Amino acid sequence: MKIRKFKISDTIPVANLISKTFATFNNKEGTKKAVQRYIDHYNPKKNDVKKIKEGFLRTPLFFVAEENGKFIGIIRGTKNRIVNLFVYEQHHGKGVGKKLLKKFEQEAKKNHSKEIRIRASLFAIKFYQGAGYKKTTGILNFMGLKIQPMLKVLN
Repeated sequence: MKIRKFKISDTIPVANLISKTFATFNNKEGTKKAVQRYIDHYNPKKNDVKKIKEGFLRTPLFFVAEENGKFIGIIRGTKNRIVNLFVYEQHHGKGVGKKLLKKFEQEAKKNHSKEIRIRASLFAIKFYQGAGYKKTTGILNFMGLKIQPMLKVLN
């Protein structure tokens, strides 16, 4: 497995990875309308690819995990916030998410971040807790989706 920086040419396969993985694991974590809106937002067949690219370019820390030339996971965000972390189902439990998270945290530190926040999906809470993230509030409604705000102070 190789982790590298996102390239704009990665947009469509990355968008597909996000929409498909969210549809599989997070489809009961909000209203039907909110879940579908999230899936469609990243689905290149339902949203303008130019808009998806523009959104991706707003996150300066963006890494993809590849294996045998295929995308298996992504992480993106800013120096203080993870926006997305998704790994295809067949690669869950193999350390892909942990490696992506570690890379993200290293880059955040290089950018002088003292902490990282995330609006974690309910599915991902245990994963983030295992990586040292703490719940900051209870479960909240974010645009119709159930999320768990979490924080990790970087050493």
